[in-house]
Amino acid sequence: MSMLDKIQKEKQVIARCEKSLAVEKLKKRKADTRRKIELGGLVIKAGMDGFNKSVVLGALDYSSKLLTQDETNVALFEARGNKLFLEV
Repeated sequence: MSMLDKIQKEKQVIARCEKSLAVEKLKKRKADTRRKIELGGLVIKAGMDGFNKSVVLGALDYSSKLLTQDETNVALFEARGNKLFLEV
């Protein structure tokens, strides 16, 4: 096998690796986009889409603090969330 053939094969390997990397990046980006859309849907489902972004973020931050402070809040929020998911 000549040096030129070896170089060509290495280029093919590199191209396959780059393509694989590009596919993985695309999958990761799509998964991230889907996650963000789902989270936005939750804001709408909770009826908070009428508030401005600062209010929604503040409410989420406050809720996050409550969840980390007391385990009973986790159960309370989960129960409320499950109830909302069952509503049509």
